[in-house]
Amino acid sequence: MSPRILLVAASLGLSQLAAAQAVNNVTEAVTSFGGFWQSSATAKNPVKPNNSHDLLAFSLNNVRYSTGVDDALLGTNKLTFTPAQFKALPVLALSGTVGGNTKVGLGELYDNVANGASSPAPANDIPFYLRDGRNGLNLGTGAANVPSGTLDFSISEVVATSLGDGTPDILVTQIADPAGSQDQYQFLDANNQVIGNTVTVTFTSIDPVGNWTADFYEASQRPMSLTTGFRQTDRDLRLWAADLSAFGITSVNVTSIRKFRVLLSGNSDLAFVAYNAQTATFSNPPLPVQLTSFGGQATATYSELTWNTAQEVNSEAFEVEASADGRTFRPVGRVAAAGNSTQARRYTYRHATTQAGPRYYRLRQLDRDGTSAYSSVVTLTAKRTAGAPTVTAAPNPFHDKLELFVSSPGAVPVSATVTLTTLAGRTVYTHDFSGRLSQAAVLELPGLPALPAGLYLARVILDGKVTVLKVEKR
Repeated sequence: MSPRILLVAASLGLSQLAAAQAVNNVTEAVTSFGGFWQSSATAKNPVKPNNSHDLLAFSLNNVRYSTGVDDALLGTNKLTFTPAQFKALPVLALSGTVGGNTKVGLGELYDNVANGASSPAPANDIPFYLRDGRNGLNLGTGAANVPSGTLDFSISEVVATSLGDGTPDILVTQIADPAGSQDQYQFLDANNQVIGNTVTVTFTSIDPVGNWTADFYEASQRPMSLTTGFRQTDRDLRLWAADLSAFGITSVNVTSIRKFRVLLSGNSDLAFVAYNAQTATFSNPPLPVQLTSFGGQATATYSELTWNTAQEVNSEAFEVEASADGRTFRPVGRVAAAGNSTQARRYTYRHATTQAGPRYYRLRQLDRDGTSAYSSVVTLTAKRTAGAPTVTAAPNPFHDKLELFVSSPGAVPVSATVTLTTLAGRTVYTHDFSGRLSQAAVLELPGLPALPAGLYLARVILDGKVTVLKVEKR
């Protein structure tokens, strides 16, 4: 038999063990990290996921259940399993107030920065991280130390035939170090009265099935910050499961269920809460835009950007933003979105630019309700055209004098301008060197003011082609 309902509360630092009744430890997890990742309580995979990865299957009492995310991949890897279909629930109501201890937990390389914070920071959007990934089952994102209060999800119907079938109906996932506090889980009727009984969970006695490496951004700040001690940290992954009978659900009271509630302790760490469509119908809004890939290719005269979505809900447009330094972004284009789509879609945008060196891009996903979210940043670098001039700065760092060395193996550029700006974009120096170049020219910047110590960007434009160098004044 297949599992009937799966309410997955994936936590990243929580601390809970199911109280008392028919609660069982999950002994294996299979995810999509690195293409395929399998780890168990008795044979931990030494590889630690450090980015987004979706739950593909889990094992309980020597039976492996798929989640429906990618059953074909399970078959390709010769795993036997009982097929099922699990989907994450969006947050309908979170009663607590985010404080200084609440974190957004992300796989260490989710922001494309190893052992450090990205700039800009990832979007501060806890509900999104509780439902991203395929079927919403991304184990590499979530919220840690969710404030004490309640977390509610609505239910239209629970299938009575799922009662007492011996298969797991509830699955709770914990992906950090357990603490001593407890969370409680319960089903409610239309009047918010408890149906059956409340299940209390503590994770301290559950064996972890694997480990992952994460950054924990400060969720009480906008933009979020990443402080020392919360970057590149390893956490355990634990899971438990229970039958509906553990909640005192019977054929008499099952038809009264209208809501599932989590009573949060204040130390709760959630990645997602999901359900098995074979057991229950949940009345909730569909998933937002799911961006599955974003990349591109750079040439000497343009950047070709491509991105794909798995599905879209109320999407308005994608705004393409570019940056020369990876810090200050500006809009360079806009592509209309599908609006509502359950099919995979592919988008492209060509940005005309001759900028040499790295080119940084990100997407701003705009929704019809006025909300927006940013993608991760991608970096593209154009292959240098044979004979194209190169520019270097020396000395760098510099003190009183800065020189730019321009080597032109091909045609000597006719026009040349140099501009110095702060990292915030304020221009502090500009000079026109047109007509003064040779095959190997040295451009000493005359009249350079007494600049404060710090980092600057030297923007060199040679016959319309842009080179940006980062220089340091000491």
